[in-house]
Amino acid sequence: MTDYTAFFLNNSGGVVQLECLEISHPSFSKTFRYIRNDEDGMIIGGLSYKYQPMSIKRSNVTNDLEQRLSITLADMEDEFMNAIENIRTSSSPRVKPKIVFKIYRDDDLSAPMIEMQTLEVPTISKDSTGLVTFDAQAPELNAVRTGRLYTFEDYPLLRGI
Repeated sequence: MTDYTAFFLNNSGGVVQLECLEISHPSFSKTFRYIRNDEDGMIIGGLSYKYQPMSIKRSNVTNDLEQRLSITLADMEDEFMNAIENIRTSSSPRVKPKIVFKIYRDDDLSAPMIEMQTLEVPTISKDSTGLVTFDAQAPELNAVRTGRLYTFEDYPLLRGI
């Protein structure tokens, strides 16, 4: 979190926030790795991220357990949608695609400033213009809907070790 704070409070203006998206499923032949704001693509941590025109909107604050992203991809090559169509005929059609969202500083690619993991994609759609839209959300954590918020202050073990 200190990297994130430093990015916004101590930024000289030349540092760029790099938004990376990883989409995986057991039936995919590869993990789709996209970067939103570097047209040349990048290799980060030995993994290749391909440039993809997209919009990513975060619905919740970063430390909320019920994370949600609204993502729109311009699926120019249809490779991703073909992989999605193959899920229906795969041996694991009930398993939802997984999303990992990371934000890096372009001057320090050693570790992400923010990383949202284990987001799931319940449905994916494509319109006639070729835009692929979906919501990525955390698996339902509070199915009872008691209204109680799980915060780090009330439950310090949520942070992990």
